[in-house]
Amino acid sequence: MKIGQAIRKIRKEKGATLEEIALNAGTDPGNLSKVERNLQQATPDMLKNVAEALGLPVSSLYLIAEQTLDPYEVEGKKEETAQATQAALRLEQFVTRFMLLSPSNQETLNEFISVMLKTQHKSDDAL
Repeated sequence: MKIGQAIRKIRKEKGATLEEIALNAGTDPGNLSKVERNLQQATPDMLKNVAEALGLPVSSLYLIAEQTLDPYEVEGKKEETAQATQAALRLEQFVTRFMLLSPSNQETLNEFISVMLKTQHKSDDAL
C-alpha cells in the first residue's frame, strides 16, 4: 500500500471527509484526493499537516502503509500462505486501529491483552 492509500484508509476509519482533512491540513481537497489516489506525491509539509489533521505522527502513516498487504495477493496461493497472509491482514488492521487510540487507551488495551494472555496460559495449563 502506498502512503496515499494509507491516508484514505485512516481518514475513512475516523469517519472524516476529504474536505475536513484537507481544510485542517491547509490544502486543497483536490490535491488531497490526488494524493490518496496516488496521482500526486505529497510534499513533506503536506504529509506532516495531513498526519496532524488525522491525529497521527507521520511515522504512523508510513508504518500503516508498509504493513498493509494487498488482499488480492491472497488469491491463487497455497492454503498455508493464504492463512499467513490473512493473519498479516488482521495484524495490519489491529495496528491501524491501535494507532488511532489515545495514548491512555493504548495503555489500557496493552494491559487488557496482558490479562488475556495470563488467562489463556492458565486455561492451557488446565488441559
